[in-house]
Amino acid sequence: MDKRAILAIAVVLLIFAVIIVYEWGGSWQGYKSALKDQKQITREFLEEKQIPIYALVIFTIIEYIKYSWLCLLLAFLAAGAIQEFIPQEKVMKLLGSGRGFLPYLIGAGGGPVLSMCSCSVIPIFGGLYRRGAGLGPAIAFLLAAPAFNPAALFLNFALLGWKFTVARVIIAMTAGMLVGYITDKVMAKRIKKPEPLHIESETDVAEEKKSFGKRIVNMLLYSWEFVKMVLPLILIGVVFAGLIKAFLPPSFIIKYLGVGIFPIMLASAIGVLMYVPSIVEAPLIRGLLESGMGTGAAMAHLLTGPALSLPSILGVCKIVDPKVPAVYSVLMWVCGVIAGLIFWVLVPVF
Repeated sequence: MDKRAILAIAVVLLIFAVIIVYEWGGSWQGYKSALKDQKQITREFLEEKQIPIYALVIFTIIEYIKYSWLCLLLAFLAAGAIQEFIPQEKVMKLLGSGRGFLPYLIGAGGGPVLSMCSCSVIPIFGGLYRRGAGLGPAIAFLLAAPAFNPAALFLNFALLGWKFTVARVIIAMTAGMLVGYITDKVMAKRIKKPEPLHIESETDVAEEKKSFGKRIVNMLLYSWEFVKMVLPLILIGVVFAGLIKAFLPPSFIIKYLGVGIFPIMLASAIGVLMYVPSIVEAPLIRGLLESGMGTGAAMAHLLTGPALSLPSILGVCKIVDPKVPAVYSVLMWVCGVIAGLIFWVLVPVF
């Protein structure tokens, strides 16, 4: 194998290895901290706060940047590495549409290793999709990956029990593949797939003749293209998420997320739009269950909450046609309602 090819593979593996070590290490630390302080986390989240709206929005942005900047940086570097170093035919072979069930399984099952949130996974989704992945398998990756944050699963098991944890894993995998498949069938022929990102001109040297330094520069340029494309809309989404938090007081959540079909529908919708850090999910749901939340509403939120958020939906709009996230968001809401109803019938009491 050519020395440049070996170096290229090493760069890609190194970036993803750093992501895995950072995410799993951070998840484990977050798990221990959240398990220790779960009652305080729940109390702080549900506490009525008399804070001006502008201050709450600013606080939300600062908190998001504080905890997400390094993860986003790594994700943007990974997206650039995918564009520069991974051959398009390899991506199409693994994640191409029209190849049956396997690409969806790879997409939905490949994300858990990375342990990324709904926003951090966007650049990698964009890198795969722009490099040749089919719309459906790429969406399966986008929606399923955030649900498998190891700390979130450990906290689910510790605070909510094995029934919630096993159901969350099965439902997230199934919903990710199903929504990806339906979205692909509905939208693939109705939208124009964006052209692959291209940094160099046609007159530049052939790929196999590029120097390794030139390829690193290209990777960084690709990463910067994704930053310009995605990050502004993610931050706009964070602002709106802060506004939703301001106008959706905890008293409303406790009052209306009880038992029944309407609470399940509402919990699924809140999960689609509201941004909640992965480590906060389980303590929050535990506190809501103890305050009267139904098991069905809890499961609906545990499905849609990790997979979606307003920042992630807006961020994806720059990678694909905005109609695509509109479709898969509605489908995920429906899956959340169905999952909540089934879980409510099977496990009526916490």
